[in-house]
Amino acid sequence: MKSNFTKLLIVTAIFFGLASYSVLKNKDSNLFSERGNTFIENLPSKLNDIQKIKITGRDLNMELINKNNSFSETSGYPFKAGVWESFITSLSLLKIEEKKTNNPERHNELSLVAIDKFKENNDDNEPATKITFFTKDQKVFKSILLGKIDNTVGGISGGQFARYDKDDQAYLLKGALRMPSGKSDWFNSLLLKLDQDKLSSISVKRKKTIFEIESKDKKLFLKNNPDLKIDEEKLKQVAEVIDAFYFYDVRKVNKIKKNNNNIISYEFKDGLIIILKFIEKSKDTKESWIEISAQSNNPKTTNEAKDLNKKTKGYQFLANINTSVIFNWNIKDLIKK
Repeated sequence: MKSNFTKLLIVTAIFFGLASYSVLKNKDSNLFSERGNTFIENLPSKLNDIQKIKITGRDLNMELINKNNSFSETSGYPFKAGVWESFITSLSLLKIEEKKTNNPERHNELSLVAIDKFKENNDDNEPATKITFFTKDQKVFKSILLGKIDNTVGGISGGQFARYDKDDQAYLLKGALRMPSGKSDWFNSLLLKLDQDKLSSISVKRKKTIFEIESKDKKLFLKNNPDLKIDEEKLKQVAEVIDAFYFYDVRKVNKIKKNNNNIISYEFKDGLIIILKFIEKSKDTKESWIEISAQSNNPKTTNEAKDLNKKTKGYQFLANINTSVIFNWNIKDLIKK
């Protein structure tokens, strides 16, 4: 009896061992045969061989270009401090925690569908953030899609679902991408933050002056038209542009013919003058590309004007709709209805 029991234990142990070996050997197993592997192998050492990084998502479509082993956006406008370092470090540290589904029908719920294949009427899920690395000979080094965050994974950043492009296998990674969700957030996009109370006048010009606004005793008035019933909110809209001007996008100065006659000029009591020049409408939105410059007729604000010009010279900025519409306003647009 004892001998039979011993034999049974031995047979059971052998069976269990063989079963365990079979499961572990199976490449499709969920028992973490790839656990701990770096998701993008050798990324830090390969960076100098990467010429371009393309990033796409719901609110993001941008390219980073390698110039002299330093990456910048195609416009060349400088990144906000720490943004690039956080982006590339977080990508380098992503490690496989476990395999998930290889069913492409589940990619949507994990936010692993690329934006070009994502259904815009899907209110429950987000498209993936797709990141593609191109070598100097324009070959793809690696292309990945990053999806939903999973905070059940341990560590400071938690975890994130991901997959390789053209591969249905989804993974849960340890770590998560650290990157601004919108393009403008990669930059110090606040260009103007000026005190409205220091305004002296505002003029909107095309081939000639369309209208002028005066500032007196912290109130705004339409110049030379005292009998018109003016909508004060419209005057405030014009003045509020310089309260906090954030750009939505940036590009190098375009070679298209400039419409230099279409400008909004803000003159301050301390001699500072801010000039916004309309360039063209954005192709995809009602927003406008503009150029921004500064002048001064007072030594006290000369350095302030120089500092702004250092930030804006050689670039064009995408202004929001509230700013863009003002370039086409006439006096009738200011009259209270």
